Amino acid sequence: MYVLLTKLLPRVDCFVQALNSLSKSDLVEVKAMKTPPGGVVITSQAVCLMMKVKPVKIADPDRPGKKKLDYWGPAKKEIFGDSKLLQKLTKYDRDNIDPEIVEKVSVFCERDDFTPELVKKASKAAAGLCQWVHAMIR
Repeated sequence: MYVLLTKLLPRVDCFVQALNSLSKSDLVEVKAMKTPPGGVVITSQAVCLMMKVKPVKIADPDRPGKKKLDYWGPAKKEIFGDSKLLQKLTKYDRDNIDPEIVEKVSVFCERDDFTPELVKKASKAAAGLCQWVHAMIR
């Protein structure tokens, strides 16, 4: 039992630390971004996947006439615009995450540009959410 608890404590500490680093004003700041930096975009996509927020199709500026999936619009509305986001993150059922979500989000956690330290350069709130994603996947 003691061994199990000591293995879980770092995970719980990361979870608590991630949520304690978030404030409503930081989230509002991210929502106000017109063109978010890469770290915010990546974090938004990972959080949308975790929270089952669906992307929308938008015109792809790199490929005229084609569309691409966009998570930023839905993230602004359903993640950063949610006044109960911090409560939802706290109550997130981390012990029963859909294996398909774990598989999709684990790819983000392996990226060199998806670390709280790097994402923090773009946004403090995004860094806290990035840390939360890493804690949930661990």
